[in-house]
Amino acid sequence: MARLAEAARTGDWCSIYSNAVNDRGWFLQQCEDAATFLYYHSPLAIPSLVHSEAYYRMIRGTTAVSFDGDIDWDDGLEFRMERRERWIESGREALLLIGEAALTMDLGPDRDLILADLKQVSALPFADVRIMPLALGRYDLQPWSLNLFEYDSEQPPVVNVESPRGGGFVDANTSQGTFFTGAFKLASAKSITAEEFFK
Repeated sequence: MARLAEAARTGDWCSIYSNAVNDRGWFLQQCEDAATFLYYHSPLAIPSLVHSEAYYRMIRGTTAVSFDGDIDWDDGLEFRMERRERWIESGREALLLIGEAALTMDLGPDRDLILADLKQVSALPFADVRIMPLALGRYDLQPWSLNLFEYDSEQPPVVNVESPRGGGFVDANTSQGTFFTGAFKLASAKSITAEEFFK
């Protein structure tokens, strides 16, 4: 509580608060559901918001190392499908940057189903699905997967980051947050549309 109060005074509340309440992605869901504009970047995977059942089955079928404790895969699938449906029903705009490697690696026997679903998502009028070509080489955002949420209210944008050095929530107005928002804009400018990629 003392750390939360200190973080609130400095305006750097995101990581402290989320670590206290982020049970099974609860804090992430709240940030996501309240956002008016959604941004995602993932260099090696299809972002979890737009996982299809086929893609989730592929993840389950290729996960060879056990987690500590029991993983309820059926519950995980239900969570993802409900989250995706809430977004589609809301019609909120989303920009999704996906590394080419995520789509050209071996996706198993359901590859065609997985790519067909992604094409359906990219055809939604409020979804802007873009691909980061391998030929692009290195770009600033490449080592990170992130979700960036913007709001119509006075609530500051929030960045949820996963990196080789750790992960968590960052206030987009901090120096770290400014790096990620700036890097996202530069990366999206270098991306190509899903329509171009799937030609």
